[in-house]
Amino acid sequence: MLTLVAATGCSQDSSDEKSAKGIVLDLGGEIAVLKDFDSKPEIVGYRPEGTETLDTYRLTSPGQLASGDIVGIRDGGAVAISPDEPGKATLLAEATAWFPSVDSGKVWVVTEQARATACPGEQVPTTVRARYTIAEHETSGRPARRVLPLPCGMQPVAQTSGGIVAQQTTGDDAVSGTAARARTSVVMLDKSGAVGSVVAKDSTVVAAHADRIVWRPDDCTAASCTKVYNMQTKKSQNAPVCEAGDSVGTGALAAGGRWYATAIRTDSGNHLGVLDLERNSCRDLGPFSALEQTTDVDKELGAMWSGSNLFLLDQRTGELVEHNAPTGRVEQRREPLTVTNGAQVWGALKA
Repeated sequence: MLTLVAATGCSQDSSDEKSAKGIVLDLGGEIAVLKDFDSKPEIVGYRPEGTETLDTYRLTSPGQLASGDIVGIRDGGAVAISPDEPGKATLLAEATAWFPSVDSGKVWVVTEQARATACPGEQVPTTVRARYTIAEHETSGRPARRVLPLPCGMQPVAQTSGGIVAQQTTGDDAVSGTAARARTSVVMLDKSGAVGSVVAKDSTVVAAHADRIVWRPDDCTAASCTKVYNMQTKKSQNAPVCEAGDSVGTGALAAGGRWYATAIRTDSGNHLGVLDLERNSCRDLGPFSALEQTTDVDKELGAMWSGSNLFLLDQRTGELVEHNAPTGRVEQRREPLTVTNGAQVWGALKA
């Protein structure tokens, strides 16, 4: 269950503190909408006949844009969904991944070709498996106007105000026997797709958007070593410190780049923390049982941002929590949702 012990109480006088409306969820094979946080789910996408053990609606890497559109990968393609009509999906293009454009109504879709056919004769590390191409699409479904093939060894992960962020594979590190692990650097690409600048060598991107890149060095050990690169200052600094412990795992960055949800490793187990990257502070929301076996908040905890509201859905029990980052308000749904196959929160109607 979601064991919430650090809820921050706030008055309900401000409109900013109100719960989100029109919350869209995939309950594990059915699409539902919560008119209000505690209302009964309204099913708007029914389970197709013969799919009792399948979730045909499930999205890989679901996220909500600042424009309100919900985007994710389904059946090998990037799709856009309006929270007003969550039962309908617009296919944007074939894709293996996607990330938001700095233009709130657009997204970048990622396709890949196998190294054997896309990188013939090139001297690249053996851990490079594919060559990537990115294309910018409007969520209306119009054809892409910007298509950018990237060099072999360059994997795109995000767009920021400073350009496309990628992980460049620079070498191979032996693990055991003949196995190898990629050595990567976090880089910014120029308009041609080549490296324009290096953010950090021997490092990995954790999250990126707007003016910030959250990253960790590959030699990160027990001490907290999560870093935040600021596009305006072009410098990295340590992530905000949490009194309970170090931020670990893969977190979730809000669309504006200010709020970062992350697991916090404490002496008594993992907590959920929300880092304010603008004010360099940490709010500890306490322990969540969904984080007992993982430090990646988008797994069993199903963390996702809708504007400045963070939704936390225990995909095993159906318990739902909403946290408003600016006010600190935390609200737990009175009745758990009935879920199967690993449920997801997709987003909410814009106020």
